Amino acid sequence: MTADVTPAGVLRLQPYPGRYAFTLRGSAAASVDLIEPAAGVKLPPRRHFTPEHPFRLKILHFNDLHGHICRFTDHGEIPIFARMVSRMNQLRRQAWQRDDMGVLIMSAGDDLVGSVFDELLTANEAPLHVSYHLYSAAGVDVATLGNHDFDMGPAALAQAIARDARFPLLSANLHCCEPLQSQIAPAAIFLVKGVRVGVIGLTTPGEINKQWADDFQLGNPVQAVHNILPALQPFCDVIIILSHLGYSLSSHAATVLYAGDVELARNLPRGGVQLIVGGHTHHSLNLHGLEPENIVNDIPIAQAGYLGEFLGEVDITLRSAPAVTSARLIRTALLPVDADFRQRQITPLERLATPILTRRLGRTANHPDLDADCVLNDLAAGESALANFIADALVARCRRHEHQVDLAFIDATSLRTGIPVDAELTFGDWFNVMPFADVIRLCWLTGEQLLALVQDNARRVDLPGEPHMERGFLHFSRQLRYRIELGATRSKIQAVDITFGGAPLETMAHRVFIAAYASFVREPALAWQKSVNRTESLSFFDIAQLPTATTGLFLRRELTAYISKHGGVTEAAGAKRDGRLSITQSHSQQVLSL
Repeated sequence: MTADVTPAGVLRLQPYPGRYAFTLRGSAAASVDLIEPAAGVKLPPRRHFTPEHPFRLKILHFNDLHGHICRFTDHGEIPIFARMVSRMNQLRRQAWQRDDMGVLIMSAGDDLVGSVFDELLTANEAPLHVSYHLYSAAGVDVATLGNHDFDMGPAALAQAIARDARFPLLSANLHCCEPLQSQIAPAAIFLVKGVRVGVIGLTTPGEINKQWADDFQLGNPVQAVHNILPALQPFCDVIIILSHLGYSLSSHAATVLYAGDVELARNLPRGGVQLIVGGHTHHSLNLHGLEPENIVNDIPIAQAGYLGEFLGEVDITLRSAPAVTSARLIRTALLPVDADFRQRQITPLERLATPILTRRLGRTANHPDLDADCVLNDLAAGESALANFIADALVARCRRHEHQVDLAFIDATSLRTGIPVDAELTFGDWFNVMPFADVIRLCWLTGEQLLALVQDNARRVDLPGEPHMERGFLHFSRQLRYRIELGATRSKIQAVDITFGGAPLETMAHRVFIAAYASFVREPALAWQKSVNRTESLSFFDIAQLPTATTGLFLRRELTAYISKHGGVTEAAGAKRDGRLSITQSHSQQVLSL
């Protein structure tokens, strides 16, 4: 596609190659006054339906697949997308035989990052966006962009769309970002047996790595819909919003900014949109049928979990007016496998991924902190040999790239599992520890701010006898040492004996430190922060308010390089406890769980 030169206030309707679809080219950053068909483009007139002769539009949807086309286990590969394809093809076969039924298949974003298939996107030879490649082969009709779809950078994403995607990619609130600007449309219109279905795409501004381009901008999604909807409505029989905003501002599974689907629906004209298909917050909505709480301002909201657990199915029935008449989730594991699609399309990709998974990185130490049980249960309860290894490796790798950092910290939440103890370590083992494409960031903070961060961190530690919650507990590199002194309540917990490089940190109040950390930090802790203030008032240190910069280095890639160089996750390489953190408790005080 060529770069967009459409005048402001105008969207140009142009055919999408190889499909009964049209994309609207131009910007939805301001009010759209005119939709102008390209030369030779003419939409069919509106079809008329009656209660006696309705039309059934079936929407199949999924979201947050994160490249989990299949799941690799010790017992072989578990098919996921090949099961979804079986249902796609079943419905399409039914629709081919009927004039009163049509099918649209859509992804609500985050089709990248979280699977070993991500490694193929940056392969030196024949790079491949596995999800877009397979969606194209399966006949997926449309997708929107999620926040993680940008993790490899706009240039890599634009190349993947041009090379692997044979369907429109939508985002109405993405503005001013080349080279993506020429690859992304704000909306599209699909002709489904003469029924004109408009789809508007939206992307969350939350959890986005914005360092990739100076002109990167994700605007307010509600405003973007208001800008485009009045001009789009006359061209459509049905309008669907394909959203990666998240369910609502009250959702805790991921950061939701400006608005979630609930707030969006409240701010739309009643009846102006027939359906919102969502993603981002991994909600499983309408599991056994359309649930009343998911109908907001007469607009149903759908979302299908994450990692391919469910395939969503929504029926929109067109009589005198269109309306959602059925919605449900289908457990993917209960669907049959499309054996032909799996053999022709997926098995070759599994063969490419297997050598990556099985690549040997070295040995692991004989230390219980490395085990998955310790990571899942004890990582936020005190010092950890595995967390020490990661934080120290982070410092070493940053300095290797000439980033002169003073220290590093790692959020306990960033570690998804442990690794085999006293065993061979493979890339697949380490991938399971950190499956996402977190990048390494730098922040600048004074000694006074570092003291405040350590004090804040001490109050996030897991207390004896309480259930574990994600509180955003940080582990620091060896340069920083301190003791947590527990009190009668969480607000009474204190960090004491804080030293940096062997000297008291309080003597360095005005020194400026450079700290390295992963881009994914403390976001799951937001739910706890809100809840704890209902029982005890605590002030929290906001890392996001510090001056920051992004190195462009991928955390997992740097750590696997460090592991390979040092022969594994060994004691000699730093996988040990060295007393940098200790915890004491007064016997005269009773610790309360909050």
